[in-house]
Amino acid sequence: MKINYEKETLHAYQSDNRAQDYKDFHTKQLSWGRFVTFIEHQKIAKELRKHSWASSDRLLDIPCGTGILGKLLHDFHFKITASDISTEMMGLARDEYPTDYPVEFKQADITNTEFQQGYFSCVITLGFLHRVPLDIKKSTLQEIYRLTSKVAIISCSVDTPLQRLKHKILSIVKPNHVPAPCPATLKEIIDVCQKSGFRVKRSFMVLPLLSSDALLVLEK
Repeated sequence: MKINYEKETLHAYQSDNRAQDYKDFHTKQLSWGRFVTFIEHQKIAKELRKHSWASSDRLLDIPCGTGILGKLLHDFHFKITASDISTEMMGLARDEYPTDYPVEFKQADITNTEFQQGYFSCVITLGFLHRVPLDIKKSTLQEIYRLTSKVAIISCSVDTPLQRLKHKILSIVKPNHVPAPCPATLKEIIDVCQKSGFRVKRSFMVLPLLSSDALLVLEK
């Protein structure tokens, strides 16, 4: 499937209705996707706790969407920057992040930001890579590598025969089911990460067999 990044990703989320629908899907609707997101966040928190963070450490949540990662970050004391190409998304995200210390919101395209090299100790990128073709995956991971000084955590929908069968069945049961437009095999994702300069510390499925979502913990 050929994806137009400019049309279908870069500009698609820049509307009030799209932002609100996105937030409702992840926070209000009782859905399988919401359950997977909950499990994913528990695993991310577990990974973050494996490191000794200082109060001076900076974390970048990009693309932050409507701030669904914000509540998880209440348990940590990073200097947080939440960034997205969509100002509409960020407008809804402001209520989700910790309020007892400053959170910076900055509009940016994840493939080419204006942040300084190595400015962040940790970069988290969720729900993005499986929406874009391979060349955009590469430029995104190269930018993440440039931005982080220590760690990055990314997610991506993984392409496997089992997942293709699952999506085929779901498309029959649920005609409105839309699978990730640009999934990749776990091997392909790891390969792109390594070619970007990262060392893949850990990679695992969020819910083995039940979900196509994978998490990768990357280190410089």
